[in-house]
Amino acid sequence: MKISQISGWILAMGLCVSGCGYQMAGHGPTQLPPHLKTVAIPVFENNSAEPTIQRPFTEALRRAFITDGRLKLINDTGRADLVITGTLVNYWIRAVAFNQNDVAIEYWVYLEADVLVRDRVKNQTYLQQKLKTRWDYRALDDVVDSEAARQEALQQTYRVLSLRLVSLVNDKF
Repeated sequence: MKISQISGWILAMGLCVSGCGYQMAGHGPTQLPPHLKTVAIPVFENNSAEPTIQRPFTEALRRAFITDGRLKLINDTGRADLVITGTLVNYWIRAVAFNQNDVAIEYWVYLEADVLVRDRVKNQTYLQQKLKTRWDYRALDDVVDSEAARQEALQQTYRVLSLRLVSLVNDKF
């Protein structure tokens, strides 16, 4: 192969790769209006039957926005362009699989939240949404291990809801 042919192939491959639509998270196009640059997320309220889940959920949501990077997370709700508030309204566990002795061996953890996103610049509601997700886990013979599996499933519900909310806010999708 001649050098000009090799250069042509390299150029063609470069054009193909650049046109594939791949982009880094937080750096791509967004549906956010240009006046929205910052977000504040106070600790969510908790009206669910599970105490103390509001702080870990709120932290997961904050981490998701930091990781995404399109909105800068700030602590001052009075200075933020967007303020995300919400209530964890429902938490429950449902047995979904049983062994031959009718003992539950698999569960689903459900988490439901009501979310309000306010555009403080235009003083209007940007998004109001009810979000719900579930994650499964297997019950184990050891109570401590079973509780650890439940906690891990709960962490996953936080992560899934957080990523969904980031997508709704940034991309309206």
